[in-house]
Amino acid sequence: MDRAFIVKSILICLFLLYTLMVIDFTLINNSFGRSISNIFLADKGKIAEYFSEKTNIVPFATVKLFVNAYKSGSLDTLVVLENIFGNLVAFMPFAFFVPNIFKKVNSGLKFFACISVCVAIIELLQIVFLTGSADVDDFILNVGGAMATYGIINIRSVKHGINKFLFGEDYETKGLRKNKSDS
Repeated sequence: MDRAFIVKSILICLFLLYTLMVIDFTLINNSFGRSISNIFLADKGKIAEYFSEKTNIVPFATVKLFVNAYKSGSLDTLVVLENIFGNLVAFMPFAFFVPNIFKKVNSGLKFFACISVCVAIIELLQIVFLTGSADVDDFILNVGGAMATYGIINIRSVKHGINKFLFGEDYETKGLRKNKSDS
């Protein structure tokens, strides 16, 4: 069997596992106060409460709230780190998986569009199921973390190292040689 096929199959399996973990963490996991069953228990009061207490459409309002609470000593460092850095890190793996699995996502703009849609869907599903918190800051941090990782991964030497690790050789050069010989 071709090494590239095996590696891509493994990447797809890992990506599916990672995606299930993101879905669990953002929509289902009760340990973070999330439950998609909220939608079945909701009445007008619960819906109004969700929108007034668990949604934010003002950029950086939640980040500012966390930072100010930390500065005043009313919030533990771990809570701030979990929220701010957790949101930055949560979608970073997308920057590795998506371009390696979906070859048409081959530019920063296409990746930005892809990650933005994925994160927006998660935030919208949180509203639909009244779970977690739908927050523009989460969107900004999730997309920002993924884009920063995408930028790092696409530094020529980093990309070369990843391809060499995954495929055992300079995969891009092999692909270029193949294309030139086809002409």
